[in-house]
Parts: sequence; structure tokens; C-alpha cells
Amino acid sequence: MSNERRKTIGRQLNTQASMVDMTGTSRSQVFTLKTGRKVTFRFVRVPASDVESKTFVNQENNGRDQLALTRESLKSIIQTIKFQQFFPCIGIKQGERIEILDGSRRRASAIYIRTGLDVMVTDENLSADEARQLAKDIQTAKEHNLREIGLRLIALKESGFNQKEIAELEGLSQAKVTRALQAASVPQDLISLFPVQSELSFSDYKILLEVNEKLSE
Repeated sequence: MSNERRKTIGRQLNTQASMVDMTGTSRSQVFTLKTGRKVTFRFVRVPASDVESKTFVNQENNGRDQLALTRESLKSIIQTIKFQQFFPCIGIKQGERIEILDGSRRRASAIYIRTGLDVMVTDENLSADEARQLAKDIQTAKEHNLREIGLRLIALKESGFNQKEIAELEGLSQAKVTRALQAASVPQDLISLFPVQSELSFSDYKILLEVNEKLSE
């Protein structure tokens, strides 16, 4: 029998944002940010009637394309979340609402089937950079697809970064940056024709770009 360690199957918490404390009574959790600052999160249960109105997603921080969250693409979560939410979402209190940093697929699923949502929330202020980095570090769900990465990179490009700088900043190859930006440039009306957009490959995006060019002639 091989002694090689088996790869862990399922979701894992990136340890760059480390959990250093958790108590069963208060259900609070302390995350250490990359800057060294410790931030406390507390458990809340958002009632089904409030999930859509009292929580929201900033795609620039969360990274998930919200328009791609169709009922079909969320089928596996929808089947279980009404009975068991295995991982709470992670959020920041923004006034009377909660910004979801991690867990937008769980949020969308809860809205579709009108069930409550478990969220670990902090009342502390986080900078935009801290929020984005924390969302990246604690990502517990399905990895972002090429288009979602591209949508995030577009914001950096519009901020004045060139593709080489974006690649260095995000830890990506320049080739992947190019592919991601191309995927993100496909018009939403074409993307929306596909119920599970995460299954689209780079070749599919290239074909869709060609189709869009033909339609624009």
C-alpha cells in the first residue's frame, strides 16, 4: 500500500487567515488578517424573510459573478441547504446589512428556496484591501471560474494597472490574465444562455467572442 498522503477531498479553509479561537457558548471566531490584525466574528442566523434584503454581495470583494448563480448551477447546494448548511458564510456588518465576503452561492441558494442563512459576522471596519484579501484567504466554496477571475481583473485594469502588474499582484501568469480578461469581455446576454456558466472553457469563451463579433457586423 502506498504511503503517499491522500489529497483532502472537499472544501478547506486557507490558513493565511487563521482561526485562533472559538467558543461553543458565544459561537465567536477570531481571524488573524495578513496584516496581523485580529478580527472577531460572531455567529448569526439570518431569517429566510431577511436574506435577500439584509445581506448583499460586492462582487469586487467576493469575486463571484452573481449573474451566473442560476438555480441550475446551484442544484447541489439547494438540495442540502434547507436541511443543513455545512459552512456558515463570512460577512461584514455594513450599517443595517451584511456584506457577504464568502458564501454568495449559499446566499443565492437560500434566497431561491426561502430558507435562513448562517453567517459569521464582524462589526469591525475592514479596508477594501483587507476585505478582498480575507475573502480570498477564507474561500470555502467552489473556485472562481475564468470569467469571474477576469471580472475581478477588469477592476484592476480600470484602476490603471497593466497586465504584467496585474499578473504579479494576483500571482497569475500573464497568459492566464489574458485568458481571464478575454472571458470577462464576453457580453452577459450571451453568457446568460448557459444555465451552468462555470462549465464553460476558454475555447467556449473564444467561440462566444467570435459569435459576438459576427452579430455586431
